[in-house]
Amino acid sequence: MAQQFLYYKDILLAANNSVEGSENTARGNTKNTREDWLAEARKVLIEEGVDRVKIDRLAKNLKVTRGGFYWFFKNREDLLNSLLEDWMDSKNDPLSQAMQTAGDNPLDTIIQFCLNLIMEHSFSPSLDTAVRDWSRNSGNAKRAIDLVDNRRIEALADIFKKLKYPREEAFIRARILYFHQVGYYAMGLHETHEQRLKYLPLYFKQLTGFDLPRGALKGFGKEAR
Repeated sequence: MAQQFLYYKDILLAANNSVEGSENTARGNTKNTREDWLAEARKVLIEEGVDRVKIDRLAKNLKVTRGGFYWFFKNREDLLNSLLEDWMDSKNDPLSQAMQTAGDNPLDTIIQFCLNLIMEHSFSPSLDTAVRDWSRNSGNAKRAIDLVDNRRIEALADIFKKLKYPREEAFIRARILYFHQVGYYAMGLHETHEQRLKYLPLYFKQLTGFDLPRGALKGFGKEAR
């Protein structure tokens, strides 16, 4: 998977190499950083779609001239490639991080994965959805989506294998769990956190084959008890 990430990263960087010195620090007399431009681009991507992510628009929103943009990016395509590279980096993927830091108990790992999705404290479903919309008309975005989806599914499959499921069944269960969660946002379902936590024990049983451990949702509200 690390080699796959580097492969896709090379594809993005080959399209438009970032200008030298594009680190997240201010350059010259510009008051904005590279991350400021990326954050604003991310915001516009989520709210209005990739077609509206344009240099003039971002400069206006940041209340600066467009000249500062070129301290950090070669052109618009370089900015878009940087957005994708940032999004698909596993260090910036809260779902991957949740599975890596949950501990040794496989069920605890799945619980952390689900709670990260439900509570949306670090995971941004709106960003995931925006990148998926973008991928319908962009080969680079589609490759980024495929990499991230495959990475998450492989991590889930490893968890199911730790629960003693055969390899193929572990893979299918991982896909069902992941597609179920992604589909929740793709279909535009709207439920409160309390509603989703209330349903989680039932979903957990159906998706994993195990009962949700007693006390797993302690501290997440009365509907989860």
